[in-house]
Amino acid sequence: MTEVNTRAAHAGAVARMSSLSASIDLLQGQIATGKRIAAPADDPVAFTHAAVLRRSEIAAAATRRGIDAASSRLNATDIALEGVTNLVQRARELALQGSTGTLSAGDRGILAGEVGEIISQFGALAESRGSDGERLFGGAAADRPAYAVGADGVMAWQGAGHAPGVDVGGAGIASGIEGPDAFGTTNAATNTATASMDLFAVLTSLAAALRQPDAALRQTAMAANLDQLDGHVTRLATARALVGARGARLDTESQRLDKASLGNQGDLSKLENLDMAEAIARLQRLMTVLQATQGSFVKITNLSLWDQLR
Repeated sequence: MTEVNTRAAHAGAVARMSSLSASIDLLQGQIATGKRIAAPADDPVAFTHAAVLRRSEIAAAATRRGIDAASSRLNATDIALEGVTNLVQRARELALQGSTGTLSAGDRGILAGEVGEIISQFGALAESRGSDGERLFGGAAADRPAYAVGADGVMAWQGAGHAPGVDVGGAGIASGIEGPDAFGTTNAATNTATASMDLFAVLTSLAAALRQPDAALRQTAMAANLDQLDGHVTRLATARALVGARGARLDTESQRLDKASLGNQGDLSKLENLDMAEAIARLQRLMTVLQATQGSFVKITNLSLWDQLR
């Protein structure tokens, strides 16, 4: 019976020391990496939860990249619209000057030449590109010129569809504004001085009116062009407000994602990161227990050998 008890004690001590050694090795590895979970078996529930949080972070990162790209396009769009607004304001000043009956034909020709320069500058702004190289006012067809002279000799929008958007909270937010929404459209069938005209047509009409030799016709055309320019000032202000509102929504969503990411990182830290002070203290306790167990094992082994020698 004594021999059986001795064998049982021996086996129990060996198992205990093996378990302690395994726990110490695991804890030392965790301390070395600073991570509490290295494999699913370490903590299946925590590992699964951490995987869900990581997938959420990956999705959020993709959304954030889309938001950054859209915000960049919207910022570039607003800068371009501001430039066009300044051109329209200057064109309006020239129209007012040109409406003065005391100007000579030469003076009006100089004003018309400046309007021509404004048309050229506006054409460049209408073809503005974002940091991605895509045209800002081309809608979905942003890889080709937004405006071009058609077969009828009239500058017309060549884009199509809507500006690319980013999905935010289940709702899409466009990253720009289409040319017709920003600069208007012209109905070719009713393209007269009183019909709605896009900005290219208005500026072209203004230059022609300034060169009109007939005073009565010139005054009528100038008055119509001033009305059109006033309408475009309002249209551009509306476009800029829309761009600003979209940018503000993206900023709000970006801030929400940042806060959510901080929460996720905190949760991941609690799930995966090791409490170093607690781990070191636990390691010291385990090593103390292992040493005591080894000491007891040596005593049991020595007693067993002594019994056999007797």
